[in-house]
Amino acid sequence: MGGAICRICCNRPAESGDALDSMGKPWPYKQTEDFVHQSATCRDRNYVSFMMGMTFAGFPALNPGERQIPFEVQQSPMVEGLGLLEHSQSNSDEAMKQVAQVLSSSKTVIVGSVRMGYGHHRIAYSALTWALELGGKPFLLDILSPDCVEAAIVRNMDKQYSRMSRIASNLGGVIDAMWGKMMLQGDANALRCCLALSQKIRGIMAAFPKDTPVISSHPIVGNMAVACGFKTVINLIFDNYPQYFVLVPGAINLVQSPSYFDKLLDMGCPSHSLFLAGHWVSSDLCINAVPDSKARLGRLEKNLPRRFLIAVGGAGAQRAFLEQLLEGIAGLLREKRIRIYLNCGDHGHIADAITAKLQALGLEFTQVTSNEETVALCKKEALDKLEEPADWKAVTLFRFDSHFAAFRCTDLAIRAVDVLVTKPSELAFFPVPKLHIRRVGAHEAHSAVRAQELGDGSVECREVSHAVSKLHQLIERNSPLFRLMNECIIKAAETNVYDGSKVACEFAFGDRKADVAAVKEKLLVTA
Repeated sequence: MGGAICRICCNRPAESGDALDSMGKPWPYKQTEDFVHQSATCRDRNYVSFMMGMTFAGFPALNPGERQIPFEVQQSPMVEGLGLLEHSQSNSDEAMKQVAQVLSSSKTVIVGSVRMGYGHHRIAYSALTWALELGGKPFLLDILSPDCVEAAIVRNMDKQYSRMSRIASNLGGVIDAMWGKMMLQGDANALRCCLALSQKIRGIMAAFPKDTPVISSHPIVGNMAVACGFKTVINLIFDNYPQYFVLVPGAINLVQSPSYFDKLLDMGCPSHSLFLAGHWVSSDLCINAVPDSKARLGRLEKNLPRRFLIAVGGAGAQRAFLEQLLEGIAGLLREKRIRIYLNCGDHGHIADAITAKLQALGLEFTQVTSNEETVALCKKEALDKLEEPADWKAVTLFRFDSHFAAFRCTDLAIRAVDVLVTKPSELAFFPVPKLHIRRVGAHEAHSAVRAQELGDGSVECREVSHAVSKLHQLIERNSPLFRLMNECIIKAAETNVYDGSKVACEFAFGDRKADVAAVKEKLLVTA
C-alpha cells in the first residue's frame, strides 16, 4: 500500500505553476533524463526534494516565472572595456529596455559567474579578457551581486561551503577526509539539485535579451540561462574530476583536458554537446606563455633568486599550512636566496595572521593593497628585466578590500614570478611552473594530475615538509625540475593547450558556426 502511494506521489504532474514543469514531469528531471538518460527513482525524488527544502528553508517562496531582477550597466574601474551588470534600484520598463539595448549590440557576450571563492571568477575573468582581445564587448554578471532573495540563497550556500572548507583544511585528519569524500559526490541527483536551484533563481537573468550569448563559469549560471531560454549558452566545465553536476543540459559544454572529455562520454554526456577547448587562462598569460617561460629560463641561467607566488584560495582555508610553510623557509628568506609574493586576497584574517607570523620570524616585507599598486609592481619587476630591483625585500604581501582586485592580483603577479605555489584549483591549469600544496576537497587532486601529465606542475605536496623539499628542488642551481616545467609549458603553448577561453569566445561570437549549428540541430531533434 505504501509503495503504491509513493509511486502516485512521485509521478504526479508538477503543481508549482512554473511553465518549465508543464511537459509531463518537473524540468530538472526531464533535463537530466534527456541529457544523460538517467530517470529519477522515488528515492531520487525524495532526496532532491529534501535538499531543496534545506536550501530554501528560511527564505520567502519564489515564483520564478514572474520575477525579473532589474540591472544596470556600469564600467569596470579596473579593466578598460569591461562592462559590469549591477543590481538597479529602478524597476522601470525604460531602464530595463536600455540595458537590453546595450546587450543586443554586435559581438556582445554575458559572462556569468558566482562569487564562490576565487576559482569561478578567475574562469570568468579569463573569458572576459579573451572577449576583449577578440574585439568583443563583454559584460560580467556575478549572480551574488544583486540584493534579492535569489542571490541571498546562493550566498548562504557559499558561506556554508567556505566555512566547512576552512574547518576541514585546518583540522585535517578524519574531518578533511570526510569533506574530501563529499566533494566527489556529484552524481545525477547533484545535477537534478543544481537544475532545480537554477530553475527557482532564474529571475536574476530573466530580463536580459535571449539572443545575447552567455558564457558560464559555473553550472548554476549556465542552467539559469537555459531555463530562461537563451539561444547560445557555453558552459566552461571546471576541475579535472568528472561529475554530473558540472554539466549544463542544453548548452555547449567545454572541457579542459582529453581525459575529462573521454570520461564524460562514458557518463552519458552526448558527444554533440561536448568539446575539448583547452585550459581556462586569461589572454595576457596565454599570449605570453612562451616568452615568459623563456624569461624564467634566462633568470635560471643568471642564478637569480627564485620568485615564488603563494596564492591563498577564495575560501581562505590555508592559514595553518602557510604559517608552517613560512617557518620552514624562513632561513632561505633571511639569506635572500628566494623571494615570496604572498597574495592573501580579501581575507583580512589571513593577512593579519601572516603579518604577525612574518614579524615573529623577523622577516621584512613590502605590502601592496590596491589594484593600481599591483599593476605598478608587476611592471617594475617583470620577468624579462632579468634582474632584481634595488633594495628588494624577501617578502611582498598582497591584501585587498576588493574581491575582484584580490583574485586578479594572482593573474597579474604570475607574469613577475618564477613559480606559483597553490592548491590544485583552477590555477593548476595555468602556464606557469607550479608547486602544488595540499588540496581543499578531494576533487582538486585530479587537477594536479593534469599538470603532472603536461609537466608544468609538481605532485601535490600534502605535508609542509614535502612542500619545503620540493621548493629546494626548484631552487637548485640550474634546477632540472624548474627547467623541465618551463620547457613543457613552451611545448604545450605551441599546441594551444592554454587557449580554452579563447575557444569559448569564438563559440560565443559565431566563429565556430558549424559546431554551434550541429549542437542546435541535435537539441531540436531530442527536444
